[in-house]
Amino acid sequence: MVQPSYLKHLRVLFTLLCSLSLLSYGGWLAYTQFIQHQVTKPMVAQTRQAKIDFETILFRDPTGAGPVSNLSAMDLLNVQEVINSAFSAVKFTEPQALIALQARLIDTAVQLNLAPQQIKFLRSAQAVDFMTFRAKRAWFNQEVEKRYHELHSLDGLLAAFPEARGQLYQEATKLIIDRDLIIFNMAKALASADSRLVTEQDIANARVQWQASLSTRK
Repeated sequence: MVQPSYLKHLRVLFTLLCSLSLLSYGGWLAYTQFIQHQVTKPMVAQTRQAKIDFETILFRDPTGAGPVSNLSAMDLLNVQEVINSAFSAVKFTEPQALIALQARLIDTAVQLNLAPQQIKFLRSAQAVDFMTFRAKRAWFNQEVEKRYHELHSLDGLLAAFPEARGQLYQEATKLIIDRDLIIFNMAKALASADSRLVTEQDIANARVQWQASLSTRK
């Protein structure tokens, strides 16, 4: 017996709806299992994500103590959460926050089973010195950016941040020189429009224009 065409269409539609329902259920199940119930340990999670395949960098400890990670202390120190926390502790003069951060780093290293020498470094004063040094350089960059936008010089900044000596300070100096050169060329253009020499007022007007151009880029 030949089935009416509309019955065939209904069967196809029913099959399609069943398939969509199964896909929806599968998606919901994956969401509840892997999204809603994920482990919320930022430092551990971020450190694991620093390596594409964590299992490929594990090796068996010859002492039989279990798998030892070849993640380094520097891998932990380079986690963005660690960098931000150290910066905040240094900038706002909170030494206890830096000590607490060191304790968290050690705890994370133990959880991930880093090699003993890596954990030893994280326990040392050198680890705190490194976090402080890097935080002060980041603070220096922040101050340079502020002075750059506010049309100030770098006078006194190196004395406040000796950690910036060398290439970092040279790059900051070049940034300020380039800014002042751009402003002077803008002032020259203003003076040239009236066929005269550059005046202090031209430079002042060029500064206003330069700052206005920064605002439009944000």
